[in-house]
Amino acid sequence: MINAGKYNKKINIYSVTVGKDSAGFMTKTRTLTLSPYAHVKTTRGMTLIKNNTDFEKAYTNFTIRFPHTAINRDMEIDFNGKTYTIEYLNNVDEANVELEMQCREITH
Repeated sequence: MINAGKYNKKINIYSVTVGKDSAGFMTKTRTLTLSPYAHVKTTRGMTLIKNNTDFEKAYTNFTIRFPHTAINRDMEIDFNGKTYTIEYLNNVDEANVELEMQCREITH
């Protein structure tokens, strides 16, 4: 049984397409694909310091209920005014119940 209260943060997942505008410059178009509620977990700063790791390598884990819409690594996530790229997708226990996305922030 899943605790529904665990998913308490609203996120937006966008599919990204790259094209060219009329002047020939590359443009990125984002289309809203899914707006699920997620369990959000960030890497603690102390953990990064102990492991002598760059803060740029800090990941944020977003765990959502397993969606009917396909999610892939070419998508982006907006949460709390920040944009994240999806680095890794994990179907938790291969049970098609939860999807964990490890993401890296691309905006500050």
